[in-house]
Amino acid sequence: MIDLALSYPQLFSFKIVLRQPMEKLPPDSPANPPPPQRRFIQVCQYRSCQRFDSDAVLTALKQYASPDLMVAASACLGQCGSGPTVRVVPDNVWYCRVRPNDADEICAQHIEQGKPVQRLLHPRFHPDYNRLMQRLASLGETV
Repeated sequence: MIDLALSYPQLFSFKIVLRQPMEKLPPDSPANPPPPQRRFIQVCQYRSCQRFDSDAVLTALKQYASPDLMVAASACLGQCGSGPTVRVVPDNVWYCRVRPNDADEICAQHIEQGKPVQRLLHPRFHPDYNRLMQRLASLGETV
């Protein structure tokens, strides 16, 4: 049994504080910059991807890790025939047959500029590049 050592009136007394509404800043003002979009890169480390040097891809991408970009190994991503597979979240962009030297391009073009690397896109997930760019643009507007 727990003894709270509070009387009945103390348990149900509330203090109501009325506040004036704060003035909203314009969304593009320097005092109110948009929050940076945090991304997470998963690199498949299952046997079939490891056969094609996915550990080197993971090492190359980890060089770009920052507070806004997390890079980690993942279990099988289910795309064994087209590995090494890399997935960028929250964009939900899938890359296939990634090589260690592709890490520079993925980070420079996709992570920094917001434009996925078209030649590495997994065709099963991204058959239409223009549609992907429209979806990513709409995600950027809601963030």
